[in-house]
Amino acid sequence: MKGFTPALAALVVCGLYEIASAAPRPTPSPAASNAYAQLAPGYAPLAFAGLTLQQAQDDAVTQSPDVEIARAKVDAASASLSAARTGIGPSIFAGYVRNPQSAAVPPAIVTQHSFNVGLSTTLLSITQFLPLLYQAEATYRLARADAAAAERNERIRAANLYFTALRTRAIVSARREALSLATAQQQAAQKRFKAGDAPHIDVVRAEVVAAQALAALENAQAADANAAQALTLETGVAAAAIADTAPGSLPEVTAATSEPDSAVQRAMVRRSEIISARENVSAASAGVSAARVGILPTVTFSAGYEHAVDVGNPIQGPTVNALVELPLTSASGSRINAATAALTQARAQERAEQRLVTIEVSSAVRNLNAAIQATAASTRARQAAQEELNATVIGYRSGASSSLERTAASATYAEARLAELGAIYDEALARAVVNLELGP
Repeated sequence: MKGFTPALAALVVCGLYEIASAAPRPTPSPAASNAYAQLAPGYAPLAFAGLTLQQAQDDAVTQSPDVEIARAKVDAASASLSAARTGIGPSIFAGYVRNPQSAAVPPAIVTQHSFNVGLSTTLLSITQFLPLLYQAEATYRLARADAAAAERNERIRAANLYFTALRTRAIVSARREALSLATAQQQAAQKRFKAGDAPHIDVVRAEVVAAQALAALENAQAADANAAQALTLETGVAAAAIADTAPGSLPEVTAATSEPDSAVQRAMVRRSEIISARENVSAASAGVSAARVGILPTVTFSAGYEHAVDVGNPIQGPTVNALVELPLTSASGSRINAATAALTQARAQERAEQRLVTIEVSSAVRNLNAAIQATAASTRARQAAQEELNATVIGYRSGASSSLERTAASATYAEARLAELGAIYDEALARAVVNLELGP
């Protein structure tokens, strides 16, 4: 940063940068107008000409292997749930029997044959069916919550890469302008030295500034290339889509999210993890009730129709069979204990999810509030540094200030300018993160 800072003085010296004289702006709320309106046009672009933040996030979700894996797990859990739901359905049975029999008048032989068809189901198998169904439903809800979390994390990552790429692009532009103007200032210092209007030390300092500006530009271009590559790989877009930047606005957030507590309450009714955890508690509670029914006997019931020949006589008619099972083991008690343990686990998982969401949302809101304050403070600092630099440059022209003082003032200004750029993009990212942490 120090290599860049003196060179920015040339922006003022050459009259190519307008000094801002506006009073410091008041501290904005999250719903207030964004800081971009306070900046010189084009200096802090908040969008790419061929790629918006929403497009970048959508493309990143489409390209993400983590999201693809999470969605595949949802499909697998959905298939398992469909299979579990059919576990208690009735079954169709059919049978055919053919046996030789002795006739009423030996030694004649007759053939016995029968054909039957019907339906069979097991009553009170709810003690085995429902726990498996609840488990499959819980697995499905967990898979959906994991998929939503994976998508949210990917969108946060895409927003980070998006604003990082914009930040590096803005810095490259500033570095390039600084190098051009530092070179012009170096030539001007050489002319003044030859004319006897400035000491040789001014030439040396101008040469140092130009060399540092060149080095800073090279580093900035490398950082920009790295950020652009990361963004294109994450989103799958062509490099041409982010070749140019464009003016934009900061992501909007609702005024209700300015306080961590209200934001947490809002997230508790929206986040998929919380909804899934609450549903799992309800399902586990129902599973305990179902397991307690296990003390009742299991009845298997079947009914159908039979057409047959027995001892040479045709017979036909409906058939009914019932089988009652009364277990003599302690399996019912074990199932109740297992269901109770599952309920305890579901309740603990709900508390864990509530803690995690509270921490994530509260941190995101606090970070946003801090970023807004930092943007306002950095803007005021940049305005003060501009006034100081302007006064120093005027003093240098009149001989009241030395080149050393001018260089120090330009360094202060450049640090404030870069700090303001960083604060603006930090605020943009913080706004995007808050929107995502609140849930769909």
